[in-house]
Amino acid sequence: MRAVRGRRMNRLLMWVVYALCFAGLPALAQSRATLADAARAFDESALRSNDDSAKPMPVRKWMAPIKLAFANPSASPGLVELSRQGVKTLAVEAGIEVIDLTDADAANYVIYFDENGLRGRAGDCSANGWWNKNRVMYKGELRINPTRNRDVDRCTIHEPMHTLGFFSHPHGAQSVLSYVYKAQRSLTPLDKHLIRTLYDRRMTPGLAAAPASQLACRILGERLGSTAADIEAVCRERKGPVAGL
Repeated sequence: MRAVRGRRMNRLLMWVVYALCFAGLPALAQSRATLADAARAFDESALRSNDDSAKPMPVRKWMAPIKLAFANPSASPGLVELSRQGVKTLAVEAGIEVIDLTDADAANYVIYFDENGLRGRAGDCSANGWWNKNRVMYKGELRINPTRNRDVDRCTIHEPMHTLGFFSHPHGAQSVLSYVYKAQRSLTPLDKHLIRTLYDRRMTPGLAAAPASQLACRILGERLGSTAADIEAVCRERKGPVAGL
């Protein structure tokens, strides 16, 4: 009888050990998938040429204060503060100072209210950013179409993301940059992680896409609270944006 009880106890202990070993697997898989998704969103938004090209691009970001002014505030006075706050909301996450100016000629970031659009795309909101040979951004331009009553608030948060160094769109991500999730009118938790990752001091302007992708993944892992094993598994072999994503 003692031998039988001993065997039963051993089996019970064995199943307890199995349960403890495998209970964390779903959480482990979820954690790794969450980190992989965030890292892919960074690659797609900050490290590729545009939505239609997986051409890798180096890190581009601001390193100095934004001097913000409006070219024609009287064209849409009701949108001035909404547009200003859109830029400042992102700048807070990035740790960039924003200085308000009244003279657009003295500014390095100018907001226009424009119903006509650029390059024949009337009705659009748009954004542009310029960087020097070291990939340090020094100029931004935002064009807000005041006739977009249905989503002008989205324009004022989506377009400034491009002027801060996110020149493409991670359409599969829960991001204000995505055109799949068009209902987003404010920064998502992922957006905040992406901005703070790009503007982490370790992420230097001009860093090539492959090492930037690996570094961004590791920073995101830190921010998401991923385990060291998950970070190593997801980040070690990253090469940057991948065609077809």
